[in-house]
Amino acid sequence: MAASLHDLCALALCGVLAMGCSKGNGEGSAVGQVWAPDCGLDGGDFSLNPDFFAMQPSASVEIIDIVVQRGSDFKSYSDGISVFIREPELVKEAMLGVEIPFGGLEAPVEMTLYLNATCPGIARIPVAYGAVSGTIRFEELYVPWVSNATKQTIAVFSNVELVDGKDPDERRAVLDGDFSFLFE
Repeated sequence: MAASLHDLCALALCGVLAMGCSKGNGEGSAVGQVWAPDCGLDGGDFSLNPDFFAMQPSASVEIIDIVVQRGSDFKSYSDGISVFIREPELVKEAMLGVEIPFGGLEAPVEMTLYLNATCPGIARIPVAYGAVSGTIRFEELYVPWVSNATKQTIAVFSNVELVDGKDPDERRAVLDGDFSFLFE
């Protein structure tokens, strides 16, 4: 039986994603409070319990996207955080061990919380909050196109306030956590 066009497209997409993203062995946490009234989160204790760690480096534009999530499904079906590093060389060479603040237009690092498993399309309002304050500190950062003694990335984030830009008073989160993983 011949594969349908849909099946072939899905297979091709999986192949592209597998080439561009490397899953690492690691551990981490993200704990705090989340307010997402549309899906019953009212500021009570929240724990992400991540067990999937991945890095998507792009040497062509010199950026890195780190994914720390619960489960290995696509982001659109999982809960997790994404740490986008706009200037990985700067962070690796001049900012290891330094508290890097979130927020502002020139921040070298951004963080997003997404809750697509906990709140799957509730009222058609996705839960994706961006960091507006708090800090992240990298102890190690693997940057594939820079000389590295290790392929490990280690970071700690503190008092990170994440908000929905459309309703920051009602839809927000405050998280602390850490992650450590090896790029494979």
